[in-house]
Amino acid sequence: MVRPTDKTANNRTPRELNRALVLDLVQEHGPISRTNLARLSGLTKPTVSAIIEELLDSGSVRDVGSESRGGRPARLLEFNDDSAAYLGIEIGVEQTAVAVADARGRTRARLEQPAVLRDPHRTVRDVVELLPKVLQLAGVPRKRLRGACAILPGLIERPSGVCVLAPNLGWERFPLRAELSRALRMQVPVYNLPQAAAVAEGELGAARGHASYVWIYVGLGVGAGLVVDGRLFFGMQGYSGEIGHCRVADDGPPCGCGRRGCLETFTSVMALRRAAEAASSRSSALAALPRPHAVAAIASAALAGDEAARGIFHQAGAQLARGIGVLLNLLNPQLVVLGGEAIAAPDILLAGLREELPRHAVRAGEVPVVASPLGSEAGLLGAVLLAREGAVRSLRLVPDGVLQDSAP
Repeated sequence: MVRPTDKTANNRTPRELNRALVLDLVQEHGPISRTNLARLSGLTKPTVSAIIEELLDSGSVRDVGSESRGGRPARLLEFNDDSAAYLGIEIGVEQTAVAVADARGRTRARLEQPAVLRDPHRTVRDVVELLPKVLQLAGVPRKRLRGACAILPGLIERPSGVCVLAPNLGWERFPLRAELSRALRMQVPVYNLPQAAAVAEGELGAARGHASYVWIYVGLGVGAGLVVDGRLFFGMQGYSGEIGHCRVADDGPPCGCGRRGCLETFTSVMALRRAAEAASSRSSALAALPRPHAVAAIASAALAGDEAARGIFHQAGAQLARGIGVLLNLLNPQLVVLGGEAIAAPDILLAGLREELPRHAVRAGEVPVVASPLGSEAGLLGAVLLAREGAVRSLRLVPDGVLQDSAP
């Protein structure tokens, strides 16, 4: 268990901490008896029994019968997966997706529909319309929802949840947290995509067991989720990790942020498409592809051995090394994880990155750089986990890898 040091954790009473400990032990080891809970927790049997009665009354745990090994049978307890449900919302450039998870944070159902750009109010209405459908698909009544979280690719002001700028969505100064909370009649905190994906990676993916790491999204945009000493790092207003808008060339292509030569213009999906179009004159494989070039199709050509296609991913990795090098020098993380649509040929891209990285970072070879095993689901998984953690953190300690925002 992680012992949080934020003010919320410090204000918890011993009773709340004991309850948190017992609930986690039931979730991890159930079916389990009260006697074994007392042994594992170090609490007295009367204390454990009193806590279990509370958890039974709330429905968080349930009695599943007796265990008899001679003598008086012991009643067994297990975590009730159906005691709560959590809603994750991912607002993307290509689609809006919602997912419902059970009390453990495991996804029960998800639905998506095409995104509507430059119309955030319509997007909120789409989420409202998707909610009853995904609840029905999951077999979950609305009253079971205990928490929600929304994510999107953009600058999110903390703690207001205002989307200050999301150039790829066409949004500016939209109060997403307030609008979603009003429309769904429940509090809906908002994070950006890399922050949520970093949470999922720490709980479920390559970063499990790491206290300090960086999760980098390379897709229609480029950004980083920063984890320092087991907690998400937001900066003063929540704008940390925007490496995609670090300028790496004075005369580079125009960027959606209004400047030129940003890292994003050399490594994003749009950059790969531009490179593929330029390389089509010397590659029959790329020339034969439908326009605009799909990243998956470029990757297929690269993996089939097309040198021009391989060069596109290799060069994208080399450019990405510029931004990652800055993060390594500043943060000295244990691990860097890459995710997003542009990581479609990871071995080739990582080869270019690793070749270039020593030019931009001190002792770069000591920090592993890997592709995320969570694929395109990382952001939505993180949204569900953040919804769950935000709803239960007053009763539980923060589990390893699930990183909670300390902002109010």
